[in-house]
Amino acid sequence: MKREEHILVIRLSALGDCAISAPLVKEYARQNPSIRFYMLSQPRYKAMFDGVENLEFIPFNTNKNAEDYCGGPLAIIRTAWAISRKYKITKVADLHDVLRTKLIRFALSLKFISGKKINKRRKEREALCRAENKVLRPIIKSQRCMEEVLVKSGLTDLNFTVQGAIEYKPAGPNEIRRIGIAPFAKHKGKAWPLDHMETVIKNLIGNPFNQIYLYGGGDKETAVLKRWSEKYPNTQLVAGKHTMKEELESMSMLNVMISMDSANMHLASLAGTPVVCIWGATHPYAGYNGWRQNPENAIQVPMECRPCSIFGAKPCYREDYACLFKVTPDMVLKRVYEILNETTENK
Repeated sequence: MKREEHILVIRLSALGDCAISAPLVKEYARQNPSIRFYMLSQPRYKAMFDGVENLEFIPFNTNKNAEDYCGGPLAIIRTAWAISRKYKITKVADLHDVLRTKLIRFALSLKFISGKKINKRRKEREALCRAENKVLRPIIKSQRCMEEVLVKSGLTDLNFTVQGAIEYKPAGPNEIRRIGIAPFAKHKGKAWPLDHMETVIKNLIGNPFNQIYLYGGGDKETAVLKRWSEKYPNTQLVAGKHTMKEELESMSMLNVMISMDSANMHLASLAGTPVVCIWGATHPYAGYNGWRQNPENAIQVPMECRPCSIFGAKPCYREDYACLFKVTPDMVLKRVYEILNETTENK
């Protein structure tokens, strides 16, 4: 009798990468109903993986201040063994390949459970981002790198990343247009000047049918967004008010999102909303564009030094972040109005 398969899929962080992995893992679970899938990730990401009968979420908290903190190396190994016993794990698909996930794979290998890990294409990334002799060409998509792990785990290749772009939700001239704005990013190399984004808001609220929703996280970000929501009409604060499930539901109602190369781009993509994304030090060629996002929605300025970083964390070679400052509000507005089936002239 063939042994029933129970696959442990691991992606511990970051939020954007988990949002990229969510539709992929869910679709592989749907297409393989005879296999049990277990998603090991941060507790706060559970909502992204809900809705599939044979996919169960296992929380694994890496926050040292949390009561359910996963602990040090020995604690992680013990937890991995406990998971393998409880869920009868037969294979491991590591979509992350960091120290903690290596420990989990090692612990389960001692129980003769095979594990496959992601190939992050580090050499290609280095060639894309180096200052001299840059190789400016697209790298395999991050989501495809994750998909390769599932295929190496013995699942039939669905070629999941080859799908059409998200459909636009055009609105008539007298219909409410819901526009999300997520102006923040973790690293300076991905953060558009806030006065530029405020200019975008001022323009959009010139049309009373444009309703603005502000997304972000953290006290400092929320304080900025709160000021904007109080200052401008038809502008509503979403940040800090909802669970992730509720936030995803609100994003699904948007006609368009304006975002940085950040987690909110990936969350909006997961919610099926087109995203006008502003790119600075990073680049869509690195494989991190939003799932099913139209490449034409990437707003960027060609520069010889771009990209200089995969994640936007490296200091600017030029020291002026021209890649961000040269992206104008008009460039962003033009694409937003195109998506809304309007132009800036007849808004």
